[in-house]
Amino acid sequence: MNAWCLSLIFLAGSSLPGVAQAPGVPIEVNGEWSGPQEIIAEATALKKAGKLTGQDAFLAMLAKPSAQKVTLPPVKSLVLSRAEVYEVARRSRVRVGWFYLCRECKDWHVDLAGGYALTDDGVIATCQHVAAPLPEMAEGYLIVVDASGKVCPVIGVIASSENRDTTVLRASGGNFRGLPLNDQVRPGDAAYCLSDPLGNNGYFSEGMVNRFYRQTDGAGTAAEQLRLNVSTEWAPGSSGSPVLDQCGNAMGHVSMITALTEDPEEEEADDKDQPKAAPGKTAGGGKSDGGKPAESPEEGPLPPGTQIVLHEACPSRSVRQLLEAATTTNQEAAPAGPAGP
Repeated sequence: MNAWCLSLIFLAGSSLPGVAQAPGVPIEVNGEWSGPQEIIAEATALKKAGKLTGQDAFLAMLAKPSAQKVTLPPVKSLVLSRAEVYEVARRSRVRVGWFYLCRECKDWHVDLAGGYALTDDGVIATCQHVAAPLPEMAEGYLIVVDASGKVCPVIGVIASSENRDTTVLRASGGNFRGLPLNDQVRPGDAAYCLSDPLGNNGYFSEGMVNRFYRQTDGAGTAAEQLRLNVSTEWAPGSSGSPVLDQCGNAMGHVSMITALTEDPEEEEADDKDQPKAAPGKTAGGGKSDGGKPAESPEEGPLPPGTQIVLHEACPSRSVRQLLEAATTTNQEAAPAGPAGP
């Protein structure tokens, strides 16, 4: 056997670290992003120092936001590679959720979903249902965790709308990178998302914009009902995470998932050449059609007869309009909505 063959055998069996990924690429540990125990310890220290905003105080902020003029970064036009979009997403993402004392087990937990920075100085966007207090909380504090894993107190609510499923917060003390908002998007454009679906941390997916539509059976004005579907993958834990375009701008954020189903028994009774697809259980979004609570994959598999799963995002135009309305009238505040992914 010659030396070349021996070299190939050595490399094939080598356990040298770092051969599978490029330098600087993190290796994720499912369910242990940045270490929940480390987050709990840091949040506990902030709570003892009186720096966290409790549930009652946060609900008061949510009911009456303190409108501020927010200067958004300019939209980027340079097309990036997929790997470059991933790096933008990794540097700009945040987690938003509750540090809370469970009323049943009496232990402290963190329940985090997604979010994204709109500015470098701590203006954070997420879903309103992400900011909704959890029913199992005996005591809770809303927190933001930046890309480095640092726990940051929420110090204000700038704007919030249940109909738009959007809350804009002010957080302090983090290292944030604001994402531009691109509302000039069309079907066929690439769509990317970095999130933690069902505890699979740092999952980066690619799809495309499928369509824009209005939730005509939902509440609110036509502008508030605007949504977009993308084929990018997500699940519970992804809510509030930004959906990025090919230039690294945010085109919207994850809101919900809806499974369209057909009942095999009804189908057999109907014309077999005319399948009936209808909204079914939400698969991962935590909301069904019309914004009502529904079961997620954590509670069971997809409904029988599922034909397609639609991924719904709140568009960046809706976030812009919410900020503009809050600055001028501050009339969009709403109570916390139902839970979602």
